[in-house]
Amino acid sequence: MLKEELEAIAFLARVDIKEEEKAKYLSDINAMFDYVEILQEPDVTDLVPTTHVTELRNVWREDVVKPCPREVIDQMLAGAPEREGTFYKVQKVIGAAQ
Repeated sequence: MLKEELEAIAFLARVDIKEEEKAKYLSDINAMFDYVEILQEPDVTDLVPTTHVTELRNVWREDVVKPCPREVIDQMLAGAPEREGTFYKVQKVIGAAQ
């Protein structure tokens, strides 16, 4: 990776990188790219993908809705800056004016 590419990526990600840090980041990123190249060397075309090393499977159970005791709800909401009924009330962040 070139210094210009690092600067462009930092700009797009809105990350401020100091000039003295750029050489270290470039070194680290290029070391990661070198490692990825090493991982791509072995021929794995005939291998079957493995998702688990054992044949164990998760035992699923039905979800059962249970009522929460009122005192537990009150404890959970005690530290809320604002609440609406039994819910935390938070400021809108998605679609809010900038």
